[in-house]
Amino acid sequence: MSDQRTRFWGWPGSANFAYALIVLGIPSGVWFVGVYAGADYLTGLHDYRVPLYLPAELAIPFVPAMAVFYNSLHLAYLVAPFVLRTRPEMNALALVWFVMTLVAGLFFLVIPFEPGFPPADTTQLGIWRGLYELADQANLRFNSCPSLHVTWGVACVDVYARRAGRTVKWVLWSWGCGMCLSTLLLHQHHVIDVAGGLALALWGSRILYPRFLDRFTANRTGPS
Repeated sequence: MSDQRTRFWGWPGSANFAYALIVLGIPSGVWFVGVYAGADYLTGLHDYRVPLYLPAELAIPFVPAMAVFYNSLHLAYLVAPFVLRTRPEMNALALVWFVMTLVAGLFFLVIPFEPGFPPADTTQLGIWRGLYELADQANLRFNSCPSLHVTWGVACVDVYARRAGRTVKWVLWSWGCGMCLSTLLLHQHHVIDVAGGLALALWGSRILYPRFLDRFTANRTGPS
């Protein structure tokens, strides 16, 4: 295997970058919005809710600075073509995103509920107001368990960490922990949402991803 393939970070080549952006990135984004917004819309049509948090969780502090970690999720998938520089790897991760999003969407419909935290007073957030509002608006209202924020973030971190040395792995997992904690400390999710998101992420990254990668590698034709 060439050094280009073994290094953690590198330019994937113009063809693979365009492929990741257009062939995989756009459909992944459309699929996510369709499932996520669709589930939220359907849940909003009825009043059935399943309370899945303990009253004690409402004492979790609100830390608006964690919006930095929360919004860093976008980097987790934007860097994918620079870490996974071959099409089989890109295809495998994209398919994992598709499947995890579908599974989460089904859970949103079956066990609908919304976080029990009171709305934040954004006028008191100072420099963090813009980042918080960006996170809050993107999160919609009802899609809580499992947290897709945790699912996508941890799945990316886990897949990327396999290509990394010890120091980069530590950085990646610190980032992943920060993204998970941010969902609680911004009052966007509850503990069960994070636990569900972690379970779904590890199923995707450790079971689905290797299987999909093997299939795409075996069927590979054209640019690598």
